[in-house]
This record gives sequence, C-alpha cells and structure tokens, in this order.
Amino acid sequence: MGTVFSLKDPNPGIWFKFDEEDPQSGEIAIRAVNQAKRKEIQSKTVKRKVEYKHGQRFEYHDTDDDVFSELLWDYVIADWKGLEDDDGKPIECTRDNKLFLMLNNVGFAAFVAQCMEKVNDGLEDRIKVIEKNSLSGSKGSQKNRPAKDAGN
Repeated sequence: MGTVFSLKDPNPGIWFKFDEEDPQSGEIAIRAVNQAKRKEIQSKTVKRKVEYKHGQRFEYHDTDDDVFSELLWDYVIADWKGLEDDDGKPIECTRDNKLFLMLNNVGFAAFVAQCMEKVNDGLEDRIKVIEKNSLSGSKGSQKNRPAKDAGN
C-alpha cells in the first residue's frame, strides 16, 4: 500500500488527553497551521504601511496581534471532548469558547501551547520521513523521474 494523503480532511488534528492517567479527563484535537491557512491569517492581520519622513519613504508591516492570535487559536484547536463548566455541563467547542479559555484560563492556554509544540515537532519528523522515502526510492522508479513537459 502506498502513502495515503487524505483529500477529504487533509488537516484533521492530533488528539491529546488532558490527563493520560485519567481517561475521563477529556481531550483536545490540535492541528498544525498549513501554508494556506497561514497566508489567509496573515492577509487578514498584516497591513503594509508607508510613511514619508524627511523626504524618505519608509515601508513596514503592521500586525494586529490580537486578531492574529484569535484566528490562529480558532484554527489550531480543531475540536475537544469531555470539557465541562463549573456546573458539570459540557463546554461546546465554539470559536467564542476557544478564545475565552485561551485568554482567561492559564492552564488551558499552556496545555494548548504544549500540544502545538508537539504537533509542530511531529510535523517536522513526518516531513523528514517523506523526504527520505522519496529520495531513497528505487532509481528507476517512475516517482523519481523528472516530470515530462505537458507540451511535449
């Protein structure tokens, strides 16, 4: 069987338990920020500014860090299960609840940050494996040959 890449859900997230020793503690799915999402977030939060001082033109980028963080958190927290409020009612995985917990609950925010770090570390490892596999394929295999120009 070949390497499988999901086209239906290419970035579903990786599940992390809040407490590995307690199966009832709940879990959260964290996903890596892919290039398309990074570009989308930057286009919404980074503005190019131009100023003129003493006859010289200065160009810089102005980033709305608050909006950047909110969009990032909403994306990387893909889902959760087993989170409850003070009254024991389930907390829905909504944008508002993600932002509230990230801004107000230090423990939750720290856990998400640790999970994001693990996801990114794992992503780097997977990229290395894929690169290694594509380079170590058989010399005569079709996948290692340069693609022919479509016009020829």
